[in-house]
Amino acid sequence: MPDTYSTHDHANRNQTEILASNHCACFGCYAVFPASDVTRFTETTAWCPKCEAFSTVVGDASELPLDREFLEVVHDHWIGPQDWLDEIAAQTHAIATAVYRQTSTTMDEERVRPWWKLG
Repeated sequence: MPDTYSTHDHANRNQTEILASNHCACFGCYAVFPASDVTRFTETTAWCPKCEAFSTVVGDASELPLDREFLEVVHDHWIGPQDWLDEIAAQTHAIATAVYRQTSTTMDEERVRPWWKLG
């Protein structure tokens, strides 16, 4: 498995490499996407089109693996383990679900109708 230091090198000043790639991946959000989805660069460093992270995108032209397992290893090294954040997100979702229950279907019905038929 390639080391995380070379991956970080490929995630910086990588515009030429991204443009030469077919697919890219982000070790910030683990998304894999076509290289053509990357349209934002700052000083030749790609931004992730999914999570908008900076310096976390690598392309397949780097010859690095783009699979989830490798992306998680790189993420944990450069960003840190995310288990605690996943737990907080699950707790927040449970609280929001309990507090914000739908009491009416009016909004759903209005959302389906075209704007010119509202009122």
